Amino acid sequence: MNVVDDPIIALLSRFVGGGRELQLSDAEFLLRQVAAIEHYIRQFPAQERQVRALEWIETHAAQYRQQWRRQAMIDALAQMRCADCPLTEGDPLAPCAIHTRWLDLLRRYADEELSSHQYVDSVLNLLHAYKHQLKVSEIRRRTRYAVSACSESI
Repeated sequence: MNVVDDPIIALLSRFVGGGRELQLSDAEFLLRQVAAIEHYIRQFPAQERQVRALEWIETHAAQYRQQWRRQAMIDALAQMRCADCPLTEGDPLAPCAIHTRWLDLLRRYADEELSSHQYVDSVLNLLHAYKHQLKVSEIRRRTRYAVSACSESI
């Protein structure tokens, strides 16, 4: 399953995911949905459970699928790092300050605490706040690379 209903998250998956489609497991989704249904119907007597399960599916299945997709995409994006981030200081597994704060904004957006406009505005403000550090870090990285290349050629 790789369909994303949310245009912001679809854009991010293409941008952060490097153009590749993020694959989500249909099996994992179905197992979690069955668990959610089972959790819901436990509160009812055994003879009512089948009817209540169908009722849950009719009422909540589409919304559950959309929320699961959104959360699964965010979880997948959270595992990715910008390959050329100058703030990680060479450790591609370490999240930089921007990545950590961006994930917080993304989770707030997914939880509908932020509108898409608020999310985009907050991300732009975040990038603006780190603009100078990004420039300085990139210059420092280029200088180290140039010095290293010169040392190797000598």
